[in-house]
Amino acid sequence: MSTASPTHVSPVEATWLVRLRWAAVAAVVASVLAVRFVLHAPVPEVPVAMIVGALVVANVALQRMLAAGRARSDRAVAMNLLIDTAAITLVLLWTGGAMNPFTTLYLLHVALAAVLVSRRWSAGLALASVLAFGALLVLKPEAVHVWHAPGMFLLHVRGMWLAFALTAGCLWYFTDRVNLSLRRREAELAEARLDAERAERLAALGTLAAGTAHELNTPLGTMAILASELSEQLADNPEARAQADRIRVEVKRCAAILSRLRSHDQSPEEPETVALEPWVREVVDGATEGDRVEVTASDEALRAKVRVRPETLRQAVVNLLDNARLALAHRADARVSVRLDATAERVTVTVEDRGVGIDPALLPRLGQPFVTTREPGQGMGLGLYLVRAAAAQHGGAFTLACEGGVTRATLALPRVTA
Repeated sequence: MSTASPTHVSPVEATWLVRLRWAAVAAVVASVLAVRFVLHAPVPEVPVAMIVGALVVANVALQRMLAAGRARSDRAVAMNLLIDTAAITLVLLWTGGAMNPFTTLYLLHVALAAVLVSRRWSAGLALASVLAFGALLVLKPEAVHVWHAPGMFLLHVRGMWLAFALTAGCLWYFTDRVNLSLRRREAELAEARLDAERAERLAALGTLAAGTAHELNTPLGTMAILASELSEQLADNPEARAQADRIRVEVKRCAAILSRLRSHDQSPEEPETVALEPWVREVVDGATEGDRVEVTASDEALRAKVRVRPETLRQAVVNLLDNARLALAHRADARVSVRLDATAERVTVTVEDRGVGIDPALLPRLGQPFVTTREPGQGMGLGLYLVRAAAAQHGGAFTLACEGGVTRATLALPRVTA
């Protein structure tokens, strides 16, 4: 027979227990002072001081337990709230019983229990508060008659207003802050789910790439042999022979890419620390031979270093360069701009082109798998998706914008600090 594992409150939410108890201590002290100096009624100072002291000691102990990662189960949280309820009951019993306006403090613990613990525990705490309030009527019934004295009822009503204002303020503040932390945790969980989905998609793409690489070996080998033979047969036609040699070079390039893919699949990349500017220039030269690409770097970028998985990030930059060059295919005089910038914490690689631009309706979807601006058969729509995945893998971010005819792709990465 299986049993459900106990749920746990997050550290952020658990700290609200400590804050609530300090608020309860402050409220108890305020109520005692109000009874003593405003209502001029006698207060049993020793018992109340002992209860307040016990709450302070319990709260310090709770702080230390939370710091050590303990006292975060539903049971532990509920027990602490129950201790607070019992302490409030004892204080009220010594300071006017059920007629003390600060009985509204019970509601704070009921509300916090509803947010922090399971339904079973929160219902139990609500019932405990109701019974505690009822116990005040049973254990100290004479307190009800005190307020029949001349002038006392008006003071009681004013005390009710003060207690209500304090309880309403605390209730709003604590509930709002706890709900804020819950929404933050939900956002983190949603982001974690997105990361898991991206990882699954990348794993599927890796499997597809490995199979494709295996299948392409044979046709590429055949093309390399035929291109070599064709080049020899065209010895008398220099222009045709140059084209055949170009085919052979491109086939060799494809084989090198597949070789890197197989190497990466067999042995996952280890991160390396590299100087940003020379590394980017090397990638640009290797991908474009410097053709129609201009690289500029700020003074800070010249000194910046980044920690990268070389092949993964190299492919991301190459994808951005290929997209920019294709956008400029109709303009022989235009150049791709690669700009490097850096701050104390981040570096950015920005690739710009003044090409065909991007449809604003399509822009938000770019970066999703199989979404492309190219004509059918000219691209699979995976380039920007892989760029975004590479950025996330390096702890960075990728943004894409198109304004005034300029398409700007920015890859931001954490900077290595000394």
